Amino acid sequence: MGVDDITRNNVILMVFCLTISIVEIEVSADASESLVSLQSDFWDWRMRNNPTSSTYDGMYKYNDLMEEYSLEEFQTKRNKTLDFLARLYEIEQDDLDIHEKVNFDILKDTLETFTEGNLWAEYGALSPISFITGIQLFGGPSFAPSATRGDFENYIARLYAVQKQVDGIKSLGRRAISLNRTLHNVSMTKVPEQIDEKIFDRPENSSYYSPFGDFLDNSHVTNDSDRTYIRNRGKEAVLAYMNAFRDLKNFIVNEYMPNTRKEYGVYAWDPSNEYYKACLKWHLSFDMTPADVHDVGLKEVDRITKEMHKIMSSLGFEGTVAAFFASLEDDSRFYTNDTVKILKAYNDTVFKRINPVLENYFRDIPDIPLNIEAASYDGLGGGYSSASETSPGVFSINLFRPLEVPLFETMVLSLHEANPGHHLQNSFSLRADLPDFRKNPILSFADVPNWFPIYSAYMEGWGLYSEYLGEEMGMYKDGYEMMGRYSYEILRASRLVVDTGLHYMRWTREEAILYLQNHTALAGGSAANEIDRYITWPGQACAYKLGEIKIKELRQRAERELGDKFDLKEFHYQILANGGMPMSVLERIVNSWIDTTKQSKPTSGSPCLVFGHTLVSVYCFISILFSIISI
Repeated sequence: MGVDDITRNNVILMVFCLTISIVEIEVSADASESLVSLQSDFWDWRMRNNPTSSTYDGMYKYNDLMEEYSLEEFQTKRNKTLDFLARLYEIEQDDLDIHEKVNFDILKDTLETFTEGNLWAEYGALSPISFITGIQLFGGPSFAPSATRGDFENYIARLYAVQKQVDGIKSLGRRAISLNRTLHNVSMTKVPEQIDEKIFDRPENSSYYSPFGDFLDNSHVTNDSDRTYIRNRGKEAVLAYMNAFRDLKNFIVNEYMPNTRKEYGVYAWDPSNEYYKACLKWHLSFDMTPADVHDVGLKEVDRITKEMHKIMSSLGFEGTVAAFFASLEDDSRFYTNDTVKILKAYNDTVFKRINPVLENYFRDIPDIPLNIEAASYDGLGGGYSSASETSPGVFSINLFRPLEVPLFETMVLSLHEANPGHHLQNSFSLRADLPDFRKNPILSFADVPNWFPIYSAYMEGWGLYSEYLGEEMGMYKDGYEMMGRYSYEILRASRLVVDTGLHYMRWTREEAILYLQNHTALAGGSAANEIDRYITWPGQACAYKLGEIKIKELRQRAERELGDKFDLKEFHYQILANGGMPMSVLERIVNSWIDTTKQSKPTSGSPCLVFGHTLVSVYCFISILFSIISI
């Protein structure tokens, strides 16, 4: 073959490859653009339906709106979600890169999880008010920071919109009563007094009036008559807001509570247990029968109890776990009625003991602020409210009964809720290159499974894994803090037992409380609070231990297969850097990282796995380059 033939053949190859490259790039771009557009539309729609979350996340175009409650919303949201799914199914997943494929898989799971759960809409979602959730606790009218005339008008509109919310909640509650699907009374007994905290003799005494005080005087509204006009309308709006809550309290006390269900478990709503299974699946992101969950819980409780007895023996105590914790109740080293001292202990634990060693176990740690505060209501023992681009994360501790807050649990709770637990987890999500629908999950356990998943097993599994990691980090300074660490782990294991016990095996509340008291450090009031939470949110408490088990399984697999190549910082990065997701997707990510790490050099076939169709374009570009050189 002569030089002219070689040149001609190279030109033909160049033209062919250039054509293929253009086609591949266009197809890939179309798929990518379609996915980005869909993710954006989905997120904007969710912000429209959750406008108070929108304000919190720094999106202010829905500041005049409040969340809606109605039976019609169930079907409206289902139809819109099916529309989003139809658009997603039209996207050629093979034309996406690896990062996009992860987002595709998670969006698909998000939408399909909602459509499956929406079939159970007229169950838990009919009761959006309880002692741990509802408009009397969260989602109140919020104010945008710019303080323009429009901001005040939007805020006033929101105050008036609460009456519409109350009307919707009453409509849903009456539907629940007619179907015999109300919550149990233990979920509601604290609600009236919670509502009372929203009601004052004068509008000026309400915190919701505060924007109309000095804030208004220092706002962009500079005309005196305009400020007077806004202030007067503000009083009327706050009065309407308080009247709405008076209306809500009247409904809760006189209509709903007399009709609360008699049974503690949701088997009363659905004796087949399919509803409870749906709740479990929503929280776990995988199928597991209630019987299997119960069995895992019993085995874990037995294992952890044995570990606790070893520590107790080292501390010179012989007896039951419950007796050990009871023996500490009068010890001033571990209990105090001084809430200031308790808060200081938590601040010192996070900022002086944990944070200085984080860099030994994590890389690229985001710098997101964290506040530690007393909880504003008597609910959970501790909790974390996610940071946003405009607000710090908040680690809250229930100090309503300070003598039931043992200081030997300060470390384990801090590891779980603050760092390296939920705050660090949330911080990575905020800094990651994630679509908004993944970066800012919107929580509503009251609606489960009729809600878009937040992937509780991933979220809470990491929190419990963080408690375990505290041992490797050397955070537990003595046997007492180790007992605090195991008291939390056995609580999460016990939750598997009591949650399934209540909702599947038909335990009484008293049986469940007694089980917690016999196996954990919880005193009577705290144990009762925990059980009332499980009664109210079926399945939610099971996500912790089962999620932790999965993360530890992934780590053990990575350590086993990588040997000396295993890097703990990098493993943690793989878990955290991609945000919340179903455990099946997390497993694929870790397996891919294991396979990549095994290879000191990429094999000849590996780019196909990474780049997909893009590889053809890269190959053709190289071919064109060589063709030009040949010419």
